This record gives sequence, C-alpha cells and structure tokens, in this order.
Amino acid sequence: MAEKKKILVIDDDPEICQAMDAILSDNGYQVFTATDTVRGEEILNRQRPDLLILDIMMATMQEGLDFATRIKKKEGAYGLPIMIVSGRPPAEKGYGRSLDEDLDWIAADIFMEKPVDPEDLLTNVRVLLREDHD
Repeated sequence: MAEKKKILVIDDDPEICQAMDAILSDNGYQVFTATDTVRGEEILNRQRPDLLILDIMMATMQEGLDFATRIKKKEGAYGLPIMIVSGRPPAEKGYGRSLDEDLDWIAADIFMEKPVDPEDLLTNVRVLLREDHD
C-alpha cells in the first residue's frame, strides 16, 4: 500500500484546521495542523509534508504571504507546493487585479477564497500532488 501523502494546514482559526483535517483525512491524507507559522515551520521541518495549505491573515495581515515567500525561496520553484486558502478583506474584493496577477507576487501555486467547497479543495489538492483521480 502506498504511503499516505502528508499535508500541513496552517490557519489561525482552529475550526478551519479541524474542518480541513476532517475533509483531507477522510480522503486518505495524513494531516498536520498549526495555528501559527512558528509551529507550522516546526512541523514542516520535522514531517516534510507533500503540500502546504496556508491562510494569509493570521497574527498579521501578511503573515501567511511572508511565510509562503520564505518557504518558496528555501524550497525553490519545484519544491513544496503551496495552496493559499484565505478570505479577502472587503476593501480588496473589487480592487482591479486579476487572480493571475496576484499569483505573480503571492508565492503560492493555487489561491482559494474562503469559504471553500470541499470538492474544490480536494480537486486542487489532487492537482498539486499530481494525483490522477477521476
């Protein structure tokens, strides 16, 4: 039997961590959660996950973005895939940039806006983990 893929979820909302853990675990993934990037980085270094799912706004408005940028620099372009799952502040909702433009400066492979649909989440996880499920 193949080893379960490891996913690290970092979100300052414990309920989001629990919900993602339930969805992903029920679909065969080994899930680790952290409510801040300090603990998240400890888990990242110890467990070497296959995918990082990350919120943007935690202790600061930029915490998730800064963490993603740091991880991408360390891992390189073909290192750990990163999915951002975050809400956008209402002031930013119509701010005139496309998601493609944002992904140029957001160090993530996929951006999903909260609340996420569980099926969409799983589809994007499979894409980033390069799994072919029909």
